[in-house]
Amino acid sequence: MTFDQVRVLPDDTSHELLSNTLERANNVSNLARAEALQLQVFNGPILREVVKEHVAKAKLPDGFITPITQRVQTSLERRAGKQQKFSAFQSLTLPPGAFKWGEGRVMMLTARGRRTIGVRVDLTQGGLRHPLNGRPISIVFRNGEFDLCAADVERNTDDE
Repeated sequence: MTFDQVRVLPDDTSHELLSNTLERANNVSNLARAEALQLQVFNGPILREVVKEHVAKAKLPDGFITPITQRVQTSLERRAGKQQKFSAFQSLTLPPGAFKWGEGRVMMLTARGRRTIGVRVDLTQGGLRHPLNGRPISIVFRNGEFDLCAADVERNTDDE
């Protein structure tokens, strides 16, 4: 566990909710990207409206519109070759406002709105402010566990 990452300690309900959040967000991303390709729209307000429509159909909170639009736009910018799909549990980056940090917990945006979920924080880092507060965070699922990782640092993929 590093200063740029915290382990999520979800109960069974929270684990299911986080899984569902990633699956639905990635499904919406795939549907929006496919429609955008069909319409030949690669950015701007029309792409945002396409994403907004799919977010509404999936009954995700509006807080997912901007992050999904950004990831679909990034995917569309890599148009050369085959368009790779977002996998069911692919990480999702949300803006700092999607998280409110507390002692040993985080209130975060999920598929069912804001929910409080337990986290393990390395208290040896000290300070009054949570180390991930004010930073974009990726929800990462690997080896059956969830982590919240700062999205504003480069990572060596050999470390993960």
